[in-house]
Amino acid sequence: MDIKGFIDYNTRLSPENSRKAASYARAIMILDEVLPHQNVINLHGLSLYDIPDASIIEDILRLVNDEVKKMKNNQPNIFDFGKPNQRSYPLNNFCSAALKSLKQYAQYEREVTLADRIVAHETDPRTISSKLIAHFDISKEGEDKASLTKQRKGQDYFRRMILANYGGRCALTGIDIPQLLMASHIIPWADKTHKKDRLNPCNGICLSALYDKAFDKGLITVSPDNYTVQLSSALREYESQDYFDKHFGIIEGLSISLPKEYKPNRDFLAYHKDNVFMGI
Repeated sequence: MDIKGFIDYNTRLSPENSRKAASYARAIMILDEVLPHQNVINLHGLSLYDIPDASIIEDILRLVNDEVKKMKNNQPNIFDFGKPNQRSYPLNNFCSAALKSLKQYAQYEREVTLADRIVAHETDPRTISSKLIAHFDISKEGEDKASLTKQRKGQDYFRRMILANYGGRCALTGIDIPQLLMASHIIPWADKTHKKDRLNPCNGICLSALYDKAFDKGLITVSPDNYTVQLSSALREYESQDYFDKHFGIIEGLSISLPKEYKPNRDFLAYHKDNVFMGI
């Protein structure tokens, strides 16, 4: 675990889809500063990000809640050792909320490690998908918070898997800026007739944000015959615009870069062309 991963988790995956990611990271930093001044739990000099056991995080949460009560009663407490302008974090429950989120993040990191083992030990992409779906427990549909959280975890792992498969580069442009890269589903996630292939590594292409959106909306497709890009008639309506040749004309007929493993499934590409693509 680390601060970047914690912020990413809270931005993309926490049940709150949290706008509080930076505040939670700040709260953990404050706790790392003040916790050495208590003698209840021996942290062995570790940062909270290095705590391997979720039960210890629970113990720390109880300790922090007790110390916040002391603070509110104007009694000596561990936050006396922090900077005065940081006392608002524990008083407004940011520290306890951050610890709860840290526990969830630790659990997700363990889930990712186990998922990596599944991918490493299996070679059949459909077996990988079925095992990952079971692992992240996303076989059931639902709009409740728990179901949506499981789906976000599965989708995030799919992105991780597809970006790794394509060497962290857009298959069209070679862009390697992680924040701009997406794992484009060939058969959309929402298609319930193909749920078993939602986490199939052959059901994804790494594309930068612009082309991911164009692919998702059916403005472009990839030929199942030769992996070349085709533009839709709907996109051609903008041919007279200055940006067209620069961003779209340049990719027409271009072959996507193919990964060594898990090339896009031709049947999936045919499905995209027939059911998502707006047509030539």
